Amino acid sequence: MNLYHLKTFFYTAKYRSFTKAADVLCITQPAVTRQIQELQSTHNLVLFNRIGKKILLTDAGEALYSLAEKIFELEIQVEESIRDFQQQKSGKISIVTSETFGGFYLPKIIIKFNQKYPDIYVSAMTLNDFFVVDYVSRLTYDFGFLSKEMSHPKIIVKELFEEDIVMISSPEHPLAGKNIIEPHELDNIPMIMPEPDSGTRNILNEFKKRHDLKFNVVCEFSNNDSIKTLVQEGMGVSLISRNVVKNEIKRGELAALNINDKGLTRKYYIAYHKEKYFTKTIAEFIAITYQWSNEYMNEYGRGPVS
Repeated sequence: MNLYHLKTFFYTAKYRSFTKAADVLCITQPAVTRQIQELQSTHNLVLFNRIGKKILLTDAGEALYSLAEKIFELEIQVEESIRDFQQQKSGKISIVTSETFGGFYLPKIIIKFNQKYPDIYVSAMTLNDFFVVDYVSRLTYDFGFLSKEMSHPKIIVKELFEEDIVMISSPEHPLAGKNIIEPHELDNIPMIMPEPDSGTRNILNEFKKRHDLKFNVVCEFSNNDSIKTLVQEGMGVSLISRNVVKNEIKRGELAALNINDKGLTRKYYIAYHKEKYFTKTIAEFIAITYQWSNEYMNEYGRGPVS
């Protein structure tokens, strides 16, 4: 089989677009069309069906795509292995991460890594958990960090550490001065919601369901700094990682509500492709991540991850 034709088919099937495949492969769209036609003709197969402007894979196309995906994932691993030998003490690590982990914890890990490997360039992209899993499964990034446990047939997810979640309000909020707040006191309270499908949103939804509450949702934000600003201005209360707001609480800019509920905790996870080739520097970054997370949990009484 002509591997050039197979690669053209793979990217066409991956993006369901002849134009996108041409862009990725740096060839013309007619060249993509010609190679697909030659592949089909050589093997007497129909790989695509056109329905209007859409292209869909036939059963034969689906089967070939599944095999081609494995072949070109292996090609990426071979290239990474070669780069590892070439680069040795220099190179790049690409990470995709959920916002809270990326905004608050990842910089601490990067600082520790940089002290040991100052010549390694670290690139990090902040996205929601769904896209973290998607990009890691496609080997777009070396590995990722999740704010909730998720499953995918191509990735391994391992727990890093657990932390406390806290309900925050402005210092002037009527509930801010209470020693203990019973969950029912939060019924119909104005609430600033974290983004859908985030780890914090899931914890908040579980808390709401656990105590049969209703919230008066004021707005929804994915950015922690925006949530803190809205809460400070008295628009409502919100749930957030305690360490993300510890300085504001210490300065009296925000108040931590003492809710009578022991379930306000969350965990963070590392995710990587099952077939991912770990260069020496990637393996070292992950080792430093585990070392940092164990130190963090020992400090906050959560115990080390085995």
